[in-house]
Amino acid sequence: MLIPSAHSENANDNHQARFALLIDIEVNGAHRAEIIQRFHDYLQQLRQLFQEGSGYLGAELHASGEHHLLGRLRWRRREDWEAAWDCQRTRNQLFADSLLRLGARSIQFDSVLLD
Repeated sequence: MLIPSAHSENANDNHQARFALLIDIEVNGAHRAEIIQRFHDYLQQLRQLFQEGSGYLGAELHASGEHHLLGRLRWRRREDWEAAWDCQRTRNQLFADSLLRLGARSIQFDSVLLD
């Protein structure tokens, strides 16, 4: 795990995550450290915004080969994620734009329901 501190420490963390947002970031090796730092900062922002009762459980970022970073943001329910993603304070469009400006080649979002 590249960002061990991104996990949320909510009191209700013992509930199993039911939904995950997946982020695949294609990176150039020269910009990898800056992109990892920006992703870390964004996850810290989410953690502060959605500490109590929001359904946000935490996130992790892993390297997948030399040119990909895979992020996973875990939520209790899809509805929790939708409410957070639509929240103006998360500035999701600015987050993606900032990664592209830092040198990310592409960013793909996906989601998965967990059993």
